[in-house]
Amino acid sequence: MLNDKRALTEDLIRDADGLFVGLLRNAMIGVYIIQDNLFRYANPRFAEIFGYTQAEICGAIGPGDLIAPGEENKVLGAISQRLDGQAETAHYVFTGRRKDGGLIDLEVFGNRTAFEGRPAIIGMLVDITARCAAERIANEQLNFIGQLIEAIPSPLFFKDEKARYLGCNKAFEAFIMRPRDTIIGRSVFDISPPELAARYHEADKALFDHPGVQTYEASVEATDGMRRDVIFNKATWLHADGSLGGLVGVITDITERKQTEALVWVQANYDPLTGLPNRRLLHDRLGELLKKAHRDHESVAVLYIDLDRFKEVNDTLGHEAGDRLLVDAARRIVGCVRESDTVARQGGDEFTVLLPGLSDRLPLERIADDIIQALDRPFNLGDDLAYVSASIGITFFPQDATSPIDILKNADQAMYHAKDAGRNRFSYFSPAMQENALQRLQLGRDLRSALAEGQLELHFQPILHLASGEVRKAEALLRWNHPTRGQIPPDEFIPVAEELGLIDAIGTWVFERAIATIKHWRDLRPTPANEPCPLQITVNTSPRQFLRGRSLDVLMLRLEGAGLPGSCIAIEITEGLLLDEQPAVIAQLARLSAAGIQVSIDDFGTGYSAMAYLKRLDIDTLKIDRSFVRDLTTDPGDLAITEAIIAMAHKLDIKVVAEGVETLAQQERLSAAGCDYSQGFLFSRPLPAAAFFELIAQRP
Repeated sequence: MLNDKRALTEDLIRDADGLFVGLLRNAMIGVYIIQDNLFRYANPRFAEIFGYTQAEICGAIGPGDLIAPGEENKVLGAISQRLDGQAETAHYVFTGRRKDGGLIDLEVFGNRTAFEGRPAIIGMLVDITARCAAERIANEQLNFIGQLIEAIPSPLFFKDEKARYLGCNKAFEAFIMRPRDTIIGRSVFDISPPELAARYHEADKALFDHPGVQTYEASVEATDGMRRDVIFNKATWLHADGSLGGLVGVITDITERKQTEALVWVQANYDPLTGLPNRRLLHDRLGELLKKAHRDHESVAVLYIDLDRFKEVNDTLGHEAGDRLLVDAARRIVGCVRESDTVARQGGDEFTVLLPGLSDRLPLERIADDIIQALDRPFNLGDDLAYVSASIGITFFPQDATSPIDILKNADQAMYHAKDAGRNRFSYFSPAMQENALQRLQLGRDLRSALAEGQLELHFQPILHLASGEVRKAEALLRWNHPTRGQIPPDEFIPVAEELGLIDAIGTWVFERAIATIKHWRDLRPTPANEPCPLQITVNTSPRQFLRGRSLDVLMLRLEGAGLPGSCIAIEITEGLLLDEQPAVIAQLARLSAAGIQVSIDDFGTGYSAMAYLKRLDIDTLKIDRSFVRDLTTDPGDLAITEAIIAMAHKLDIKVVAEGVETLAQQERLSAAGCDYSQGFLFSRPLPAAAFFELIAQRP
């Protein structure tokens, strides 16, 4: 072996001249010799690197001519150390200056030697400008990536293929409340609680087993002891050779987002006033209950609750008091049912109770009675006490219906049946209710086209002035000639018109027909403009029409446009409209009075006993209800009441009309009591316009 090495050395020495010449001719490396502060030799590549020819360098310039400003000390110092014998070799990088002034990055390898018996340096030089530029770009990119990682507000970490931490950003340090130098080289078992560490490790292992990306949510315990909801987004990274290098992960804290989502969900599903489930959540729960009941062959009972007279509380005490009542009502209803039951607020003053597993009527009726009694107790609203009651509709799944929509619709219909039956009670759904509801629905559809198709008409019932025997008034009575059902009475279709919002349009039509009737009568019997209207038509007006409609405005405009005095029309309203003396009612009465339009109270004395409003409000006429007139000649009590009403009205300068007069004896008693007007079948039934005109034309 030793002989082989000696033989190789001898071969190299023998061929040294040839090898050196080959090195000098190398097209990649610049070779030079420095002596006496001059380049004694430079190969072609060296000259090319600096932009010179060999002739321009060899023996003509020295190292200082090829050094960029600021680099002199480093380069010339290294040269001096070797020439002085302080160092044998040197290896360094410096910035050179080309002939054209351009700067280049160079790497130098130089040895001290002797040339012609004197100290010299022989060296090799490589142009590394491109490499340095690439390194600078790489360093800038690494620096940018590092700054970017630090700037990311979410915690970021990266690990090697054994799931040991390689690094992290400042946000991760803050998240785990530990500096990064304490986690590098460690695993999750070294820095996290055992339970969390095991979960993290399993997730990392799953990602390494199937490289790519991994996203999952977790609820973690931060180092401050608080539970945080987070999302882990992880991805594997590879070495240059394609082998697994490790993973990088980002933690997104979604605690606030989860809290916001939970708040939004609560706001979307719970009533903000009472805290009960709202209509949306009610439908969801009802749907789930019906599915479960279907699977288990069970029943579900549904109670639909509406507070009677709640609107009066809002109107008299204000909406704040109404809200307090609703909150207390919700609490009382919840107190009457089981914890497994659902109490929801449908909206307004309507509540719904879902009672799973109940099909027997006895326990169900006990719950309904408890709710009715609970809501019947007075509500303490600060300085005021309020009273309401409850109307409850009850229906069953699957006996009455199988879909949530139909179940709630049935319960709603049963509730309205309880209201119609007198309120403060409960009512079970029956198929007949559904049939009635469908009939009302069809009636509403037909009513929408009744006006346009001319199916409505007015009949007029004369009102006799008892003292003179003249017809001075008439009541306009609306009739509907249905194309297939024939005559439909007003008490059947007027409530439908009110529900559908058609009452104002119908009321406007009635006023216009009444004005046309009066105008026609004036044309038949010309009356000077300054004289009172010879015929007054009384028109029934719905409370909704009176308070919120536009028909009264239309009435005043039409009277003015026709040149008729306001006294030609009288508005007939119910007594209940006046009891609360609402500002809107008082204002409307004042407008009518200013226009000369009179106001008549229909069915006086049948519904309420408070009559103080008569002396404060502009009332012109009272109508004694037919229930008092019917037994006037046989019941002393009815006669006494009638006489008292007439006397009281006259004391207040109010005229009196008695309706339902059918016998001459009744009319004589009324006349003797001082009644002003008589209306009834004794004189005439309601008549179509032509027959009405013919009748009154025969009167003197």
